[in-house]
Amino acid sequence: MKTLVEVTQTVEVEVDESKFNDEFMREYRRQFYPWMSIKDHVKHIAQMEARGLLPFAEDGFVEGYGPMTEMGIKARVIDQHEETNGV
Repeated sequence: MKTLVEVTQTVEVEVDESKFNDEFMREYRRQFYPWMSIKDHVKHIAQMEARGLLPFAEDGFVEGYGPMTEMGIKARVIDQHEETNGV
């Protein structure tokens, strides 16, 4: 059997905006992605949470950000909906 399943998740993200200063943003762009706004980082963090790529512990290390607690990063899925096509 082959079918398509559409999964939609809503992720709540919190960050400490003061940690995303000019120096951090400049270094992040140099090492990872050319993002200019915190909104880009929030979207990225939400995607990582939705895919199960963030550590379970809030003090866990996230590549590009370091320990989540040091950046004030918190993320959690608050809603999920699945729809199966044709089944």
